[in-house]
Amino acid sequence: MKTIKLSLLVILLFATFGILNAQNITILHTNDIHSRINGDGPQADYTPLIINNGSGVMGGFARLATLLKQQKAKNPDGTLILDAGDFFMGSLFNPSQPEPGFQLSLMKAMGFEFTTIGNHEFDYGPNALADDIIAAKKRGGLPQIISSNLVPVPNSPKDNKLAKLFEDKTILPYAIVNVKGIKIGIIGILGKDAADVAPLKAPVQVENQIKTVKRLAKMLKTKKHVDLVIVLSHSGVYPKGAFYYHSGLMTPEPANGNPDGKTGFYGEDVKLAKKVKDIDIIISAHTHVVVPRPFKVRNTLIVQTGAFLHYLGRLNIMVKDGKIAGYHYKLIPINDKIKGDEKINAEMNHYIKNVIDKKFLEPVHLNYREPIAETSFSLLKHNKNGYQDTDLGVFLADATRNYVDTDGGGTDVELLASGVVRDNILKGKTGVITVPDIFRIFPLGWGNDSLRGYPWPEYILQAMNLKTLWKCCCYQKAMTATFLFPGLKYITTLKKLCCEEFIKSS
Repeated sequence: MKTIKLSLLVILLFATFGILNAQNITILHTNDIHSRINGDGPQADYTPLIINNGSGVMGGFARLATLLKQQKAKNPDGTLILDAGDFFMGSLFNPSQPEPGFQLSLMKAMGFEFTTIGNHEFDYGPNALADDIIAAKKRGGLPQIISSNLVPVPNSPKDNKLAKLFEDKTILPYAIVNVKGIKIGIIGILGKDAADVAPLKAPVQVENQIKTVKRLAKMLKTKKHVDLVIVLSHSGVYPKGAFYYHSGLMTPEPANGNPDGKTGFYGEDVKLAKKVKDIDIIISAHTHVVVPRPFKVRNTLIVQTGAFLHYLGRLNIMVKDGKIAGYHYKLIPINDKIKGDEKINAEMNHYIKNVIDKKFLEPVHLNYREPIAETSFSLLKHNKNGYQDTDLGVFLADATRNYVDTDGGGTDVELLASGVVRDNILKGKTGVITVPDIFRIFPLGWGNDSLRGYPWPEYILQAMNLKTLWKCCCYQKAMTATFLFPGLKYITTLKKLCCEEFIKSS
């Protein structure tokens, strides 16, 4: 009996010694913030300094600042705060409009250490992004931007400012950070699909994602002798099984007690993990998918928080002998249970009053907090299966056609691509709709004036052109998901899989 007790004691001592030799690292992460920094939902209902107000408005920098402080206090010397790109685009706090530098400098003040460049950082072109970075440096700094596979053209007037930021090391191809004696290499990439949907990045070139990460990860492990490699990947994953949309975020349907469903995930980041053995963690982005818990591909952990600061991801890892020996994960809702940081909230209000209102809205006789409509029900851009012929899509298509008919000379048919519809109209707590609520629906693009938003081009088409366009939509198996056509009536024959349409122009 004494021998057994002694053996157990030796085993426990060795186990304890092993734990003591390991280091606990906390990784706090976000992705696809999309400038939803004053809450994601009806602005009249957003009260970050009041807890439990029941508004349903998620996120906001004021609440996030509080949460980051609370979480970092649990492991003050062992916490990394990361973001995986698309921090811009989506609200009246957009960059270059009307004053750059605010959001990035605020991210730095809240503790963000590293981020990468997503496709929407290029929405106003490479040099506009450079202007934001330069302005943020003057305002007090910004998180270190890691961009491993973007190659600007130094002698081009369209991206020479951005090229200079790569040359002077403001933007790095990789970084190494020491956390509690653990060397961590950080890589940042723009994925293939993200690059394809960023036409205004030109003339910036995008190198092959897998080749870039394979080369850098191997170098970091073999020559720089890092313990871990983290990739900030603006590429993404999708659930293989059933999913639903909630507040614009794709979420796997729970199955058999598994919060992430029963069939796992697929996508560019899964492929990346399969092809590159030296990655330890991928902070995924771009696809706006809520990954309820990390999933493993080979030895790589993959996480994603969805988008719009609905959640903060917290990944606690135990690192021993240069490997992840164990981990614990939690998606933390950023909701009205968190009282916002008063200083950050004051900065937000100051910016709204003195910049957004004064420099942008007042010249067109508007005000940020001005109620402009009311609703007793919500209008959603998604149904359960994604972009479809939803009530919001139909409403916007008819509304924009009415606008063109009233103020733009009129049209017979309008084509509205559902991808430019970026937010819902939510009833919320009060039903009040304000200027920023409307702006978030169509925040993309700009025209020849000082206002943001795509201009409406006019084309003269024949009926056969419309039929060809419609057939293309059907061929993509996304007829109502891709375009809305107010002014056009159509009949489809299902026998030939929607590829023979007889269209009547009304």
